[in-house]
Amino acid sequence: MGNERIGHEIHLKERPVGIPTENSFELVSVSVPNPKEAQFLVRNVWMSVDPYMRGRMREAKSYLPSFQLNKPLEGDCVGQIIESKNNRFKVGEYVLSNFGWREYWISTDGNDVTKIDAKEAPIQRYLGVLGRTGLTAYVGLLKIGELKGGGGNKTVFVSAASGAVGSVACQIAKIKGCHVVGSTSSLEKVKWLLDEAGIDYAFNYKVGEDNISSELRRVCPNGIDIYFDNVGGRHLEAALDNMKVFGRIVLCGMISQYNVDTFPSTRTYNLFLAIRNRLKIQGFIVRDHYDILTEFCTNMSKWISEGKIKWEETVFEGLENASKAFIALFKGEKMGKTLVKI
Repeated sequence: MGNERIGHEIHLKERPVGIPTENSFELVSVSVPNPKEAQFLVRNVWMSVDPYMRGRMREAKSYLPSFQLNKPLEGDCVGQIIESKNNRFKVGEYVLSNFGWREYWISTDGNDVTKIDAKEAPIQRYLGVLGRTGLTAYVGLLKIGELKGGGGNKTVFVSAASGAVGSVACQIAKIKGCHVVGSTSSLEKVKWLLDEAGIDYAFNYKVGEDNISSELRRVCPNGIDIYFDNVGGRHLEAALDNMKVFGRIVLCGMISQYNVDTFPSTRTYNLFLAIRNRLKIQGFIVRDHYDILTEFCTNMSKWISEGKIKWEETVFEGLENASKAFIALFKGEKMGKTLVKI
């Protein structure tokens, strides 16, 4: 008993209504077993919190199963192997997995992890620009948005442009030669988008939230070729007002809708414009596009080495603050990628 290892994990205590509160989560102490033959024990070092997790807190059917009550949540994380009885995985190596929201976990055979090279980049980048976050921006803009070759004189509008996915999408569009406009939620974030991400125009949508459409009309007088939607709601309506004929709308996320439990009887009022302007509107899930993962890693690593991709991280210290990190996603209390250092 004296050598028993105790770990902690975050459980979903109740299914939240509206924006989650800390009452929805519980920090639980658990006994950590020793690995058996072919297994290895991982101690998590970094974990990601992402808006899509809110959908898994509901019981509604979706592309991923709902989180179970009184069980640990899941999400992308990076951990270090601290004990191993598997010859393919050595103590000290780092792995990427979906077993976040906990300090320790055991891999039964190694098929549920991806090894990462801690020497190539700070390991938390594999949860951000070099991970699923960066891949989401890449797939959304280049594959779903069909931005091929040089962007030429195309205009790209990105909502939640200073967020984890949005900020990468903005910079990929700039690399492709596009005129890039982004919306965000504070003057500080506007400044970062202009000075660091290097986009052409950014605005704080909270200053006159009802005027997003008129602001887009002013800064995109010839219309928008591609709208990368992370927000939905009024942003989607405003983009529909300003799309070019044969424009494309990439539905990546709708964070304005994730905490809405009762929808109004009238929703997007101007969807008919998609017909008039012959728009292509497509949603996507990044896990359907892992076939281009190698291509993404090659290009993103190159852009990072060339200094063409910048990023910000909002870091919460300690697993006990993971719920605070998650809630901050829906209150605009973060810049770039939100991470928890465990």
